[in-house]
Amino acid sequence: QEQQEAVVSTQSTGEIKGVLKPGKVSEAALKTANHVNNIPKLKERLQAIKQTLPWIETLDVTIDLKVPAQELADIANDKFKQEMLFYKQCSVGAQQGILRLKEMGIPTSRPEDFFAEMVKSDEHMKRVKEKLISKQLTMERTAKVTKSRKMKKLGKKVQQEVLKQRQQEKKQVMETVKKMRKGKADKEDIDNFEINEEEPKERPLSIKEMNRKRKAKEAKYGFGGKKKRAKTNTAESYKDVSSFSSRIHSKPKRSAKNDKRMAGKGQRPGKNRRAQMKSNKSKKK
Repeated sequence: QEQQEAVVSTQSTGEIKGVLKPGKVSEAALKTANHVNNIPKLKERLQAIKQTLPWIETLDVTIDLKVPAQELADIANDKFKQEMLFYKQCSVGAQQGILRLKEMGIPTSRPEDFFAEMVKSDEHMKRVKEKLISKQLTMERTAKVTKSRKMKKLGKKVQQEVLKQRQQEKKQVMETVKKMRKGKADKEDIDNFEINEEEPKERPLSIKEMNRKRKAKEAKYGFGGKKKRAKTNTAESYKDVSSFSSRIHSKPKRSAKNDKRMAGKGQRPGKNRRAQMKSNKSKKK
């Protein structure tokens, strides 16, 4: 990429013309104005603008942490260490300023009954609070949905791995069985292959043994008796009247004749009879 050079020429007429030429930048164009560090003049100007005010008006505190030179060289290339140094310096300065204010008898904390009117109204702050709460709820809901999706994907992945492992185990078992049938199985395959042998079934008891067992249990626990038709009447139960009670079984049925609460009240007439009685009353009037 070619660079261009600006050559400025001043003529007698006072006009400035710029001519662009390719090539390097000339040394004349790179020259800057000479800066003079005139310390006496600077101090003179400082005294002119300096104001001698009491400390309570400026609250300036100068702190010298006395950091070693070697550590300063490390701090110059580390942003985090620089920030920590600034923090320590500000903390020490604030502590010294508070002590000096207390010595002067100036309060440094706000009183408990201090009332300050808010710049923004309560309605505005309420809207801000509602917006922040809704934003927080939205973020929580989004995080929950994202987490559930990740868990779902993870669950599917685990399920696929389990199914794949089962298929491999099944394939390995089938191959071992084929080898064992052909007599080509190794000793390790036979040792690792588990065969679930069925336990031998008990011999069924003969009729004589069953009768002997039944008789032994009946002698020990007794015979349960016949369950069928247990509540049917017999000649003895029919003649037995010991459980009969005239107070309970001879109680008359509740009716208008034998109920004292319904005494003096006759049977209510039917619907047609009531309608006829109503019409007769209206005719008499």
